[in-house]
Amino acid sequence: MKFKYLIILIAIGSLLGLYILSLFSQPVLVPLSKLQAYTGQQVIVQGIITDYRTTTYGSQLITIRDAQNSTSSAVLYIEGELLVEYGDTIQATGEVQHYKNQWEVVVNNPQGIVILKKWNHPSFPLGQLALHPEHYLDVTVNITGIVTQTSGSSCILTSTDGIYSIEVVYQSTCSHQFSKGDAVTVGARVVYDATTCRFLLRATDETHGIWKTR
Repeated sequence: MKFKYLIILIAIGSLLGLYILSLFSQPVLVPLSKLQAYTGQQVIVQGIITDYRTTTYGSQLITIRDAQNSTSSAVLYIEGELLVEYGDTIQATGEVQHYKNQWEVVVNNPQGIVILKKWNHPSFPLGQLALHPEHYLDVTVNITGIVTQTSGSSCILTSTDGIYSIEVVYQSTCSHQFSKGDAVTVGARVVYDATTCRFLLRATDETHGIWKTR
């Protein structure tokens, strides 16, 4: 009888040990700049989407950049497809690998991706973009300001204090209805024009637009 109870205690102890071990083996949140130290391991990463595309095999490649360190980025390789947009902040769980001189996180299922924040919520003033434009490069943002000039398919957005300005280039298919002097919110992608050495807001996607705020 005592031997029977001993076997039960050993079994319970083994299960408890496995449970404790599983707690320590859970993926940890890793900065994109530190991925090389976790090759072959399961990790959790977070970042802002700067690019995404679907391959001919039905998998998806999403490039994310660290929100705090604009020089750190990684590619998420996803088996399947997820509905995302430029500028969305996401969290992914997957295995780290190095492929073609680029650090990747392989996500076996789209359910391993969590959208933490959509690009269009919340909006922020132009002055915030002007202070660190490189942090938002290739990211879709929601910017508020005043339209101070209009010209064909572009306009100049100026901060409410009149200090900062940026050109907004938009397509006729994008939602827009404004006049000079209107306070607006611009949903567009931040791009760098190398020919003029300046940053622009480019509204080209169907979710982009220029909307009056008052």
